[in-house]
Amino acid sequence: MGFVGPTPADLQDAADRLGLTTLSAADAATIRASLDKSVSAFHRLDALPDPVIPGADMSPRTEGHAPTAAENPYSAWAWLGPIKSSGKGLLAGKAVAIKDNTSVRGWPLRNGSQVLDGFIADCDATVVSRILAAGGDIAGKTVCENLSYSGHSHTSWPERVDNPRAVGFAAGGSSSGSAAVIAAGDVPMALGCDQGGSVRIPAAWSGVVGLKPTFGLVPYTGICALEASIDHCGPMGATVEDVARLLTVIAGPDGMDSRQPATLAPVDYLAAIGQDLHGLKIGVMAQGFGRPESDPATDSAVNEALARMAAAGATLHPVSIPAHEEMFDIWNAIAVEGTAALMFEAGTGGYGEGFTSMALLDAFAQGWRTRPDALSASALMTLLMGEHLQHRYHGRYFAKAQALRGAVRNAYTAAFGDCDVVAMPTVPFPALPMPPTQAPLADMLAAALPMIGNTAALNASGHPAISVPCAIRDGKPIGLMLVGRHFQDAVVLRAAAGLEALGDWQTW
Repeated sequence: MGFVGPTPADLQDAADRLGLTTLSAADAATIRASLDKSVSAFHRLDALPDPVIPGADMSPRTEGHAPTAAENPYSAWAWLGPIKSSGKGLLAGKAVAIKDNTSVRGWPLRNGSQVLDGFIADCDATVVSRILAAGGDIAGKTVCENLSYSGHSHTSWPERVDNPRAVGFAAGGSSSGSAAVIAAGDVPMALGCDQGGSVRIPAAWSGVVGLKPTFGLVPYTGICALEASIDHCGPMGATVEDVARLLTVIAGPDGMDSRQPATLAPVDYLAAIGQDLHGLKIGVMAQGFGRPESDPATDSAVNEALARMAAAGATLHPVSIPAHEEMFDIWNAIAVEGTAALMFEAGTGGYGEGFTSMALLDAFAQGWRTRPDALSASALMTLLMGEHLQHRYHGRYFAKAQALRGAVRNAYTAAFGDCDVVAMPTVPFPALPMPPTQAPLADMLAAALPMIGNTAALNASGHPAISVPCAIRDGKPIGLMLVGRHFQDAVVLRAAAGLEALGDWQTW
């Protein structure tokens, strides 16, 4: 659809929407006449080719099919391959699953929602290309929460994702399917994306390992944006080694994602996991325990796991980081208003220089407006609250949160003191049960986001954070979260591997 310039009547309608009720018909006609050069510029922009990923293969890809019920007992697969790699490298012989908010050429891209039903990606995201180049096979795409805006696993379309380790309970979200296919033993590793805990929450509740890398370490090119300054893509795996292996492959700038530093030295994250815990200083963060929503058994299990780490050579230090609560409030303003602006108004793309899929932008913009009933309760709530903030407060709270963010982030980092990592429960309580499929709106909303109290602040701060299984209580896994300094992801992996080496968490 080509650009059509506004008529004088369109300009008057726009003025009315903006509250500029004094614009006369004559004024609108005068303004329209002055817009000729601008309108011509938009016509010329229309004539330019749409953005592409340089060197991307755009040829058709025919592998893949919708999973059958027998292939999908936990409703975790959105699409099945495999796509076989001809490359050689760290992932040779490894099967990797891809969250269904990430472009895989020739495959559906739904982001967990009927809003995008029928959309087919025409290119591979950078992380997908890197996996194939490193010898990894793409096993399939995994179901995620509706528009990736829930920490449960009850909003995804067409089916809700069940927890393989605790059937009838949430797998965690929004990267629910990625965690579930690992927990079920289908694949050893998968990609997830994390804006408020969406890698770490399902890792904790499903009993797998999940890393939210340092902000900007992994390129987000070709992935559905939620809010650009909190978007993270990260590896999930059955073991810390799987996560380290996948991170080594996908990390580093791609020259297209302006969220990334221009240069980053390559790191062999696998080398980090060969060290023991001797000399590692772990700060035990007071604000992560004893929260209003905390389950005492979860706090106790995490403390017991930390005691095991201390017995193996680590040292524990009490740490208080009040900025943890301040950063959550900053994250909330950015996530709510920013999501409404970037995901809904900008069509889940359009951030900075580099690549934006025009086809995806158009499909999403049309999809949510023509199928508003396909939005989940939590996505709808965010859209309406974001619109209220924009209309009533004109971006004031988003701007204030972004302006305060750096100072609070620095206070957070400084509060680490001389600790190598900081520890707390990933989610302060175990997996929630599935609400009925036709539950009241209040119940659907209540289930969507109560689990992000410890995780979301770290999306705004940008620190690397990993969830590692540390215990099982009443049949439900518990995750311990380890947080590191910016771009010290290797240290976080070392600590996680040290915990994992202490034995079978399912017996603790």
